Order: sequence, then structure tokens, then C-alpha cells
Amino acid sequence: MVFPTIQLTNIFLFMIMFVSCLDSNFLDSHWKHPIAEQGLPPANFSNLEKNLNPNACGSCHKDQFQNWKKSFHAKSANKGFLWQKEILSSEEYRSCFQCHSPLAETKSVLSDTYQTEEILNSKAHNFTEGISNPSIICASCHIRNQIRFGPPPRTNLIHEDQSNNLPHNGYVVKQEFESSEFCKSCHESKETGVKLAGKRLMEVYSEWEKSPFAKQGIQCQNCHMPNREHSWKGIHDKTFVQNSLLPTWTITENKGIYHIQAELKSISVGHAFPTYVVPKINLRFYAVIKNKSTPILLEESVIGRIVNTNLTEEYLDTRIQPQKSHLVRFDFEPKKNTIKEFLWKIEVDPDEQYIRSFEEQLREKGDKLSIPTKKLLQESLSEKKNSRYMLFTLSLKVPVSLPQ
Repeated sequence: MVFPTIQLTNIFLFMIMFVSCLDSNFLDSHWKHPIAEQGLPPANFSNLEKNLNPNACGSCHKDQFQNWKKSFHAKSANKGFLWQKEILSSEEYRSCFQCHSPLAETKSVLSDTYQTEEILNSKAHNFTEGISNPSIICASCHIRNQIRFGPPPRTNLIHEDQSNNLPHNGYVVKQEFESSEFCKSCHESKETGVKLAGKRLMEVYSEWEKSPFAKQGIQCQNCHMPNREHSWKGIHDKTFVQNSLLPTWTITENKGIYHIQAELKSISVGHAFPTYVVPKINLRFYAVIKNKSTPILLEESVIGRIVNTNLTEEYLDTRIQPQKSHLVRFDFEPKKNTIKEFLWKIEVDPDEQYIRSFEEQLREKGDKLSIPTKKLLQESLSEKKNSRYMLFTLSLKVPVSLPQ
């Protein structure tokens, strides 16, 4: 059976719909771990329909596939994840699969534990060319027991094709795909998980639930999947972050003393900024001196949740809550009247916690790691360091008195 290449928006118009209201039991069953193997595809499926490789899904869902390829979901089982197999116990490593590689078939690539006869048989029938990327794939969210699930159509036009000749037997509509609760399974630590200063390591859903955005009905998908885009942009995307924050500052001078007041406001982040313990935001203020090439650092602060590498102690939590601000105030009195300009630089370090942890592991256990694993660690550490970027650079000339 050969299907024409068509966009997902068009497919919505003629697929068989099994429309449902929000169903609390659906999410419980959909994200019940371990997720069972898919089993044998229906006999009437074509080779394309039987293939659960994302490339096959991309035959029709082109935009979603292209965006997924560039996303962190497609990299959830990358170098930074794989190298840790040698330092974690088998149980600890496998526990990560629940989010990093949810499907039984993809787990079988990562651990012998999942190479059972049933799983390998399912893998052979559903991934005929093997699994090159055992990360979060299309089927991780959209397929259970050979049934396709997805969000409601973006049009009120619903047509049932009486020929029963639809791609993969149509799909089951679930409104939960447009609910923040759908994301909770992986982006909210369990109540029984590690707590530091009374907080779990991941509380994204809870943070959102308490925010003004939840009260307005704005879901995770509205920001991270706009127009159903499968890119899940976040802290690593400069433009995405820039559009979420508003930096303002003023500098006044009185009797040779400069009074600096700066505010970084979270305007459209639906949870604490930054969320998790991993990213950090560095705020640095400089004075540019006449006839000197290097600016003088005047003040520095960090926005983030700072914990130790063992995840046993929290030192500081300066994250910005939704629609709240981080304020900085300080005075500067130069010895001479040689100030040309003031600079405020805001740098994002998306992987700061990983960098500290990976450096420590390399330093303390590097000689004990196998050569391939050590290489994975070194390459991942380099990638994490290269993820830093300058978010904003603001400047005020001297003399100054007006806000910018």
C-alpha cells in the first residue's frame, strides 16, 4: 500500500476519530512503566505502516519529523547519557530509561535486561532496519499496543472514511496531548524522589500549576510546541529565552557615586526560571575605562538552583518565579572620573551542573573508565561547555540618567 505525501494538518481532515474528553485513566495507563512492547503489527499494515522508525513517520509527518530530529528528545540517549553506564549500578542506569528511552524496543538496544524473546520479536517486526537512535521517538508518545494516539484535529471538520483504508487504521483522539499533565511523567520528580531544601529535583509541573499561566489555561504545549511544532525549545535556544525575559536597568550619578539598579523579569516563563538544577544564568556588570581595553568587573550574581554534584545539598536558590523579577542594586565610586560606559552582560550556561559533575567524574574516575566510555565523557563535556551563550549585552554611556 502506498500513501501520498501529505502534511499532518491534512491527515486530520479525513482520519477516523475516536473523540474523548479528558480521561484521567488514560494518562495513568499511557505512562504506566515499564511500557509494554508493541507486539506484532496488524496484518493489513503495509511495510511503511509497520515501521516505527521515526524516518517512516516522517514520510507523512514531515514538519514534525524535521523538528524532532533537531530536538533534545531525539538526543535523550546521547553521549552524556551513555557514558554513565559504567559509573551507575545496573538498576540506576535502567531507571533512567523511563524517560530517556521509554519504549521496550529502544531499551533493548541499551540493556541486555530488555532483550527478552517478546521484546526482540517486537523489535524485529516494528523496526525492520534496527534502531540506530534509542532515544525518545515518535512511538514513545504516540503508540501503545499498535494503536496510534494524538491530539484533537485543529478543525471542526471530521470525516470518517468508510473504506477502512486509512494510514495505520487512523488514530485515537486524546485531549490530554494538549494538556500540561501529559508532560508531567518525565518533567516532574516522583514524591518519593530526592528532596533538597524540601524541594524535589524536578518540579516543573508543580511550578506551572501554581503560576498565573495555569490559571489562564496556558499549557506547556502552548510555549514549547507552538502550532504543534515538535522542537520543544527551551533553555538552549537563545531566541526562545530572549523572548521570555525583559532586562531593564538605570544608572544615576550623585557626587561621583554611581547607583546601579537592574531588573531581569520573567514575562512568559510558566515555571521557575531556570527550572531544574542544571542551568545557570550569570549576571555581570562592567565599567569601561578610558584608555583601557579590558572592562572592570563591578558586580556578579547567579540565577539558578545551586546544588552539589552528589545532589545531596542545596546551597542557593535564586530562580525567578513566573512573572516575578530578579533585582540587583549596588553602588560604584571610581577613584577617578574615567568611566566611558557601563555594560550589563547576561550569559546563559544551560548545562552548568553537568559541566561540574562531568569534570569531577573525569578527574576522579577517568583512569578507571574504559577508553570508549572516557571518550564519550570527554566529548559530552566539550559539548556542554560549548552550549554557553550570551543572552543580552546592554550598555549605558556616561553620563547616564535615563533607563534603558
